[in-house]
Amino acid sequence: MHIETYGKTGRPCILLFHTMFTTGRLFQKLVPLLEQNFLLVIPTLDGYDPAEETEYPGADGELEQIEAFLKERQIPELTAVGSSLGAMLAWRLWQRGRVFIQKLMLDSPPFGWDAATAAQNAGYFWKLVQAVRAAPDTRCVFDEHYGEFGPMMRRSCSAVTENTIRRSCETCFGPRLPEQIRTGATKILLVYGEDDPNYRHLEKELAGRTDVSLAVEAGFGHCGFLMREPQKFAKLLMEE
Repeated sequence: MHIETYGKTGRPCILLFHTMFTTGRLFQKLVPLLEQNFLLVIPTLDGYDPAEETEYPGADGELEQIEAFLKERQIPELTAVGSSLGAMLAWRLWQRGRVFIQKLMLDSPPFGWDAATAAQNAGYFWKLVQAVRAAPDTRCVFDEHYGEFGPMMRRSCSAVTENTIRRSCETCFGPRLPEQIRTGATKILLVYGEDDPNYRHLEKELAGRTDVSLAVEAGFGHCGFLMREPQKFAKLLMEE
C-alpha cells in the first residue's frame, strides 16, 4: 500500500479511500481545495497500484495497515471519506472502532446487495480486465461512464489480479445498512447520484431516515458527483 499525505501535521485529518479500478489520484482535484486547512491521508489500496506487485487482501487486512499508519503518525481522530469500494472500507473502519471518526462521508456506498451479486460482479469485472489488457488503448465502459478518469482505470487493469477483484467485490457487496444506526458522536453522510443503481436499490429504505444524513445529487450516476464536481464535493465534505 502506498500512502500520500498533503497539508501539515496537527491539522484536522481527512482520510480518503478510492474506488475499484482507480488509485489515490482519484482525489487529486480535491487536494488544492483542502490541503490548506487539513492533513489529507490518501492511500492507494493494495492491488491497484500499477507500480506494485500486490493483491488486495480484504477489508480487515487493508484497514490494519491504515490503523498502523495513523497510530504511527499519532492521528487519534479524523474524517473518513470513501467512494464505492472505498465507502465500504470507511464504513468498516468506523465499525471496527479503533479510530475515532468525527464524520463519515460515504459516496455511492453499495449497501444491501447479496453475495450472489458479489460473485456475479467479480466475474464481470475480471472479464473486463482481460478485455482491457488485450486492447489497453481502446475506449471502454470506464471511458463511457467516468470520462477523464477512464484512462487511469484502464491502466489499473495491468495490476489487478482475479483475487483482488474477488476480494474487492466481497468488501463491496454483502454489507447491509442497519435499520437504525447508533452513530454516537459520529456524523454520517451518504452521498449518491440520483441515477446511481446503488441509490435506486436503497431509495425506499433511505426515505425518512433520521439517523444518517442523505445527499442525492441530480444528474449523476455512480461516483459521478465526486469525479465531475470536486469543488461541490469538497464543500459538502466540509459542511458541519
